[in-house]
Amino acid sequence: MRCGRVESPTGNGPGATRESLEIDMSQVKARYGFEGVPLEPVPAGTNLLVTGPSLGGLRQLSLSLLSGPADEGVLLVTADVSASEVVADFEAVGGDADPGKMCLVDCTHESDGTESDRVHGVATPADLTGIGMSLSALYEQLYDDGLQRVRVGVYTLGPLLVYADDVRPVYRFLHTVAGRVRAADGLGVCAVDPAAHDERTIRSVAQAFDGRVELREGDAGHQLRVRGLSGQPGGWLDVTL
Repeated sequence: MRCGRVESPTGNGPGATRESLEIDMSQVKARYGFEGVPLEPVPAGTNLLVTGPSLGGLRQLSLSLLSGPADEGVLLVTADVSASEVVADFEAVGGDADPGKMCLVDCTHESDGTESDRVHGVATPADLTGIGMSLSALYEQLYDDGLQRVRVGVYTLGPLLVYADDVRPVYRFLHTVAGRVRAADGLGVCAVDPAAHDERTIRSVAQAFDGRVELREGDAGHQLRVRGLSGQPGGWLDVTL
């Protein structure tokens, strides 16, 4: 995966001005915002772990965090539902699923005929190496298409953890993905239902992330809170999903 390349509109050669280079760098380093979600923008290179009930809005919140402006790409690993279902769900939360800016790695076993140069199929969630290779190839493709800002997601970590013998290979995979996101000034969003795994497993995978967004569902609706990130509102906040 090619990371950190910044090109001036006038070129980065000897004729490029310092001002033009600084403008380009500011565009790459700009914070990632979240329309419709009560979170403050986060610095480029941030990796978030989103936790909450799978049937209580976790997918909607995760996809909302991955939805950005037209100049950003989206790269998503789907391990729970097929690529076509994820695309439909992404559009349902207001995301732009234009094939020119969205790529997917589908490791659900559900071959629905959607594989293409933008959708890579991996036979099983246990193949972390294959998932990582597809992520790198698709990230490179988005970058070559001119999308220097990319939001990278995994929904959800559950199948990856279930298929692994223990949490360590999954942690190493997440650590590698988070490092690539950080180096490329992207945004990482990975989701997991903590009720489906023991506390030790959740603590282990959480170490790969900069912060945690927790989701809960009550009588009054959905609420979230942020842990581990500075500059964010404190306590539980209402969120519409």
